[in-house]
Amino acid sequence: MLEHSGPGDLHQWKEVERLAALRNFDILDTAPDIQFDNIAKLAAQICNTPIACISFLDEHRQWFKARTGVELTQTPRENSVCNHAIMQPGLFVVSDLSLDPRFKDRVQVEGAPSLSFYAGVPLRTKEGLPLGMLCVLDYVARPEGLTEQQGEALATLAEAVMCQLELKLASKAAAESEEFTRRLLASSDDCIKVFDLKGRLRFMSEGGMRAMEVEDFHTIEGRHWTTLWSSIASEESTAAVEAVKAGGIGRFQGSCATMTGVQKWWDVVVTPIMGHDRTPQGFLCISRDITEFRATEERLRSSEKRLRTLVDAMPASMNSPQVVWFSDPQGDFTYCNDVWYEYTGLSAGDGPNGNWSTVVDPIHRERMLDSWSDALRKGTSFEIEMPLRRAPDGMYRWFIVRGQPLRNEQGKTEQWFGIAMDIHERKQSEQALKNSEERLQLALKAAHMIAWEFNPQSGTTTRSDNSLALLGITPGVDRTFMTGIHPDDHERVDGFLQEIRSNGASSIECRYVLPSGETRWLRVRGEQAGPDRIVGVTFDISEQKEAEAEIWHSANHDALTGLPNRTLFQHRLDAALDHARQNGTSVSLLLIDLDDFKDINDTLGHDAGDALLQETARRLSTMVRGCDTVARIGGDEFAVLVVDPLKLENATRLGALIAEALRQPFIYQKRTLISRVSIGIAAYPDHDGNPAELIKDADIAMYQAKSQGRNRVITYSPEMRNVIEQRVSLGRGMREAISNDEIVPFYQPKICLTTGEIVGLEALARWQHPKDGILTPGYFGAVFEDHDIAASIGKKLITKVAADVRGWLDQDLLVGRVALNLSPAEFSQTGIVDNLLRSLDRLRVPASFFEVEVTETVLLGRNSDNVSSALAQFRQHGIQIALDDFGTGYASLTHLKQFPVDHIKIDRSFVRDLEQDSDDEAIIAAVISLGKSLQLQVTAEGVETHGQARRLRELGCDHAQGFLYAKPMAASQIPELVRRWNSMLVRPRSDKTAKPLGK
Repeated sequence: MLEHSGPGDLHQWKEVERLAALRNFDILDTAPDIQFDNIAKLAAQICNTPIACISFLDEHRQWFKARTGVELTQTPRENSVCNHAIMQPGLFVVSDLSLDPRFKDRVQVEGAPSLSFYAGVPLRTKEGLPLGMLCVLDYVARPEGLTEQQGEALATLAEAVMCQLELKLASKAAAESEEFTRRLLASSDDCIKVFDLKGRLRFMSEGGMRAMEVEDFHTIEGRHWTTLWSSIASEESTAAVEAVKAGGIGRFQGSCATMTGVQKWWDVVVTPIMGHDRTPQGFLCISRDITEFRATEERLRSSEKRLRTLVDAMPASMNSPQVVWFSDPQGDFTYCNDVWYEYTGLSAGDGPNGNWSTVVDPIHRERMLDSWSDALRKGTSFEIEMPLRRAPDGMYRWFIVRGQPLRNEQGKTEQWFGIAMDIHERKQSEQALKNSEERLQLALKAAHMIAWEFNPQSGTTTRSDNSLALLGITPGVDRTFMTGIHPDDHERVDGFLQEIRSNGASSIECRYVLPSGETRWLRVRGEQAGPDRIVGVTFDISEQKEAEAEIWHSANHDALTGLPNRTLFQHRLDAALDHARQNGTSVSLLLIDLDDFKDINDTLGHDAGDALLQETARRLSTMVRGCDTVARIGGDEFAVLVVDPLKLENATRLGALIAEALRQPFIYQKRTLISRVSIGIAAYPDHDGNPAELIKDADIAMYQAKSQGRNRVITYSPEMRNVIEQRVSLGRGMREAISNDEIVPFYQPKICLTTGEIVGLEALARWQHPKDGILTPGYFGAVFEDHDIAASIGKKLITKVAADVRGWLDQDLLVGRVALNLSPAEFSQTGIVDNLLRSLDRLRVPASFFEVEVTETVLLGRNSDNVSSALAQFRQHGIQIALDDFGTGYASLTHLKQFPVDHIKIDRSFVRDLEQDSDDEAIIAAVISLGKSLQLQVTAEGVETHGQARRLRELGCDHAQGFLYAKPMAASQIPELVRRWNSMLVRPRSDKTAKPLGK
């Protein structure tokens, strides 16, 4: 990559950035513009020169957007004075080009005038990137150069050129934004309208015109809103519009006919359109067709009416009467069936609500009514058991009352529906069983538990004889019930005694401190045996508590490392974020992933992997405070939760320290293990406050760390999420492209450097985009990280390439072997060899016409054994194997020995500077010598000049491939390419006279 820095305040820039900026302005090869032509003419007039040009420089040429005094449209870049001038910080003047050593040997372009004087100003972006030059030229030398005023005027005109470029770019962006807005509005089915402050219609969306059945907007433009909504221009709608004029929001519903007379129900929301002074300039009206919803509501009301009729017709059982009731959201009854009135004796004339609370047993009334109010307030289904008075005999019988909320589409409770069933006999049976069970338990456990009796009036407690053995308390009478109870549990025990007095019985768990200082857990059960007598038993549950604690620990901690697991970590993260939001503090999250952990498991075994995880947990635990949390949340993934007062910058430093600490080696079974980690960091309030989103932020940052080469610490930024979303969008687009059959092969020929013949083609993937044209992997290459997409692309290409070869064979067209590039994803698929061979057999194409190209990325993958087996099978069926990008990886020589390779391809990075860099020449010579020694074919990629081709032939290279011969092209162009090339071979030409293909 080119990188330039000029003197003074000239910004450092890179060629790739400059070219990207130039492409962004989309100025190259555009039609002449009078604005630019006028600037060029003005520059020539001001500087008193016969020639003036506005030019832009891409990779290979200098292209003239505007010119005066010369007819050329473009020249080679390397032959241009402007190619040197764009490196300068400002005005660049050459008084006599023939005397300047930098330009006196410049090759004269055919048809171009012989020039002596040059002066130019770079055309720079706001970022300081030079896109081209505004220059003036003369046929005669000008020792005096330009005057100061002329130089300033030329610089001003250069700024005018850039202003024109920025204006065109802004205009293009505005047009695209306007088109996007139009499509967005057109996609909505809602009726979207804009009115001015006088209520006159100024806009209606396409969806609105469809909904209102408007054929031509001009027929209703300017109408007052009341004429459009005449049937619902009520006080409610008028109030909504007035609220909007005051800067608020209005809403109403009503029926309104379309232009063809069809009646529809609409839900209308009106909002103000605010001006720069924050006052309403008009209002936006969004109307939604709710006709079907209203019809559903009407059907629901009819269904409810039928339900009530059915309820009233239900036969009432004298043994178990069922009360059916409805109430409003506040719990006031709106309907009860006849069973209610017959049972309670209340008058139906007083309405269903009546004074219903009077039939509840006074002993339980207050508690029952509180439970009723609490259930209604929560708004969820409920069950309440309460005793109700039976009118004929005044007996209170137990009923279970069930309630279910009925909600509208907004989720708001509109009414309650429920039933009440007589459960008195069941309740009596349950109480009798409970009393019997408790007495039985007291009798059975007396010998192993402490039996006690407490007098609430005197405060004395009498305990059984075994109290000394179990609790260390002397048997007999004690003046307090709290003897030995842990101080923190005194309030709970007081509540326990109060509940017995209120409900007749209760139980509690509490801690007890023995005279030795040991703390034990006890469960205490008691019941009211008389006005001044509570009896009960106490038994030791310490072992049960220990088992529960162990179960809880097992459920919330990782068995291997002892660290909190994902469940406990999630609880602590939720609590930390709640605390931070309430107190204005911070929370930082570090997600840590062990790089290449699977490789350790695969090579050294799971015991080594477990040892690495345990050592990682130990080191992490020593690096945090007691208030922080270290957790293992996945197979090789850890999390560190850092709380206040540490901030994001502290967490970032901690991440670097953790990475360094985990890089330190440790010994396992006489083997040295080294762990490297990728760490992603996110924090609140710097990033998200939602736990799931904060974890996602840190996970995205960790993904970035891995994608940038692993073994690094990355802090989250919102742009990272955009990159992920772009990657997802690209993947979605590529899946559509595969589905729409937009993936096609392009072909680039390989040329024999000895004979000049075409000896083969390389098939290259291209995306035939319906809007953007032919796209290369430089645009969509990221999708190959998705193995499913990569495999689908490979299958498409193999089928199409095989079909193309079949077509060429049918034309008796010989193109040599066609090289297929196979990705790591394709080698991870089972049956890759069989699938390819079946495709060839189906089209009757011999396998000997093909070659498979693989890179070291494939050979170094985790399934290298599968790769080796697949390559061997290809070889057995006559398909040759080529090692692509040879020389760029560290294991190339190993691969030549390990894998069945027939052909090596020298990477273009060595060919690019072959003519100038002796090191590159030495490397290429060594690779060619190695290939000949191993009897391998050698092809050089990226050949673009005749000098490169000549030197490669002199070094003994077999084949060459590159733009010098042809650019990649569609299959339909190959026959013409071959015929043209073969016709050129009739009379061999020297390198200087050979013409590249595809021009």
